[in-house]
Amino acid sequence: MGRAGIAMLTGVLVLLALPVLPSGPSVVAVCLPLMILVCSWRHTRVCAWCLIGFTWAWWWAQGQLAVRLNPALEGRDLTVSGWVASIPKIESEYLSFEFSVEQLAGQAPGRGIPRFLRLSWSKASRLPVPGQHWRFTLRLKQPRGYMNPGGFDYEGWLFRHGIGATGYVVHDQALLLAGAPRFPLLRARAQLMAAMQRALPDDAFAGLAAALVMGDEGGISHEQWRVFRETGTAHLVSISGLHISLMAGLIFLLVRFAWRRSARLCAHMPVTLAATLGALLAAIFYAGMAGFSVPTQRALIMLAAFACATLLRRHTRAADLLGLALLGVLLLDPLSAGEVGFWLSFGAVATIFYAFTGRLGVRRSRVLELLRTQWAVGIGLLPLLVFFFQRTALVAPLANIVAVPVYSLLVVPLALLGAVTLAFWPWGGTLLLKGATGIMALTWPLLERLAALPGAQLAAPSPGVLMTAVALLGCLWLMLPRGVPARWLGAVLLLPLFLPAPSGIPPGGFNFTLLDVGQGLSAVVRTAQHTLVYDTGPAFSNHADTGQLVVIPWLQSRGIRAPDLTVVSHGDNDHAGGLRSLRAAYPRMAVLSGAPEDVAGSHPCLRGQHWQWDGVSFEILYPDADGPHTGNNASCVLHVTGAGGSALLTGDLMRAGEQRLLEFAGASPASEVLVVPHHGSASSSSEAFVAAVAPRFALFPVGYRNRWGFPKAKVMAAYQQAGAALLDTASAGAVELQLWPAHAPLLASRWRVDGAHFWTAR
Repeated sequence: MGRAGIAMLTGVLVLLALPVLPSGPSVVAVCLPLMILVCSWRHTRVCAWCLIGFTWAWWWAQGQLAVRLNPALEGRDLTVSGWVASIPKIESEYLSFEFSVEQLAGQAPGRGIPRFLRLSWSKASRLPVPGQHWRFTLRLKQPRGYMNPGGFDYEGWLFRHGIGATGYVVHDQALLLAGAPRFPLLRARAQLMAAMQRALPDDAFAGLAAALVMGDEGGISHEQWRVFRETGTAHLVSISGLHISLMAGLIFLLVRFAWRRSARLCAHMPVTLAATLGALLAAIFYAGMAGFSVPTQRALIMLAAFACATLLRRHTRAADLLGLALLGVLLLDPLSAGEVGFWLSFGAVATIFYAFTGRLGVRRSRVLELLRTQWAVGIGLLPLLVFFFQRTALVAPLANIVAVPVYSLLVVPLALLGAVTLAFWPWGGTLLLKGATGIMALTWPLLERLAALPGAQLAAPSPGVLMTAVALLGCLWLMLPRGVPARWLGAVLLLPLFLPAPSGIPPGGFNFTLLDVGQGLSAVVRTAQHTLVYDTGPAFSNHADTGQLVVIPWLQSRGIRAPDLTVVSHGDNDHAGGLRSLRAAYPRMAVLSGAPEDVAGSHPCLRGQHWQWDGVSFEILYPDADGPHTGNNASCVLHVTGAGGSALLTGDLMRAGEQRLLEFAGASPASEVLVVPHHGSASSSSEAFVAAVAPRFALFPVGYRNRWGFPKAKVMAAYQQAGAALLDTASAGAVELQLWPAHAPLLASRWRVDGAHFWTAR
């Protein structure tokens, strides 16, 4: 079973790594003969599972892609009917939820018509309830997300969850329809959440209690998430195999205790069988309330297999249990192998099995076993955490030694018992829930102190698959049984994960990256030893911005510990919105701005300022001190010149500002690379400006189907006539260029093309 599970996973991963999905005839023509061939020889039959994994994942993938929104329907007012398919999440002035389609534009789900949508509703007239039947007027677009190295693949997440379009509700057309509601389990979860909110109306830890009971993490504050991440304890509030196993174990003990005290019950069913069935039913109920996430599926399959083996008095191997769970999860949904939770869940269990199986002959105290478990999981998951998040929490073992027993033995049982008790004894249920949140409140200061320790987290550049595999090999070597010589060599294999990544940029040269932040602007200039961030993209709410979602992950993926300087061109949200997150991450970072009165804590950006890093010159060409300059024409214009060429960053400069820039004595805006002013609007890029700059590359920072229609066709034509190659972030994703000595500017990558998977929109 273990070999079969790994083989099937290998086949699934091969498919998920492809940039283009193979056609149906090619899959049948190649996989079917190979499957027949490998099954005919006993020693290669395990390879059949690899082919099954590839074919099964292909079948799911082509089904998901077939129901993506027809591009002809984008941007139109469409009437849709269907059912609310998730618990709505409230975010500042709008709410978001998933929607199961009944009819879209008069058509049932099928080719070009999605089964599920992800919608936002601004200033909703009423809160939709899961399972309700609604009719909306929507504007939709195909799944789209930011495409940047190190960033979250939102398009991949939508693909794996079967969401074929995103959009928003035209709220004045919403209509609640009559008819029987759907999704009874989802409605039960929503009702339980409402009951818990009533029981804990002003409790700061109510969101954590809801996450432990139902797996809904929407009520956890951003500050609480930060503490969990920086202490490596986020798994405590995500319903995992640990919680499922704990619930099953408690119910097993309770049922066995009660059952064996009744002769009549024992006559009808043996004690062990009754306790096992009770434990399995409780685990299924708990997993259902958590939405049957991948970790709960794994735990359920392993529990069921172990229970059956125990009742049948059959011996089971840990590898077979894990392999069976792997096969079960992949058969249920092969695309789940692309989820982080899949790898962390299976990785944690595999690490524990590897570290403890066959080594339990020596009796140790429970404290020592707990310490050993935390050490094993911390070491085993380290390469995966660095691969997915480019950092690991050094204080995680210490935090988990305290938090795991407290949450597992006290908080989770009290929260679960309180949630169940609410149905028939609200006062008692409320008391139990308050006991759970009270214990969380007592332990919270310790987690906060650990998160605040210097060096609580260790950052690392984004490793490749090969480096991650080598690091995993090092972990396995470190966890070999005591007595094996040279176990320390495993640590040597881990070291490359944390070594600073060399920039590879020669003196006098620089890399220029225009990041994909949607309708906004953010760019990064890197020399051999220094980094400058120009603009930070938009903010969407008090807790979400592209500084957090795009810029910081990009810097971390390149191994950059902190930018040396950030220039915010002016105060508009689409340029300055992400600065808040950058300042929180890099509190000592210096900031220049053309509108210092709008960008708090910044220094004025004025013509004549200049400096040099690693043989590369940086000069501010605009605005001048004589002003006044307001709005877009306050934009700080930066000129970067190296031995391999120059780049000009213009913010939202408009024609009046362009004319003043060209009038300045000594201003030389000619550049090989130009970030086109004001996203390519018709109010910028005058003929004189285009002729003076004469760029080889004209870059347009724009969002997909943005409401202003940027870049304008007339502006694009002007740059084309000037001989420039045109690139925009909506179609190219992040654009990286190399301006190095001894060669012309080189287009190094377009991330939507070079980093594409088969689900990536082209």
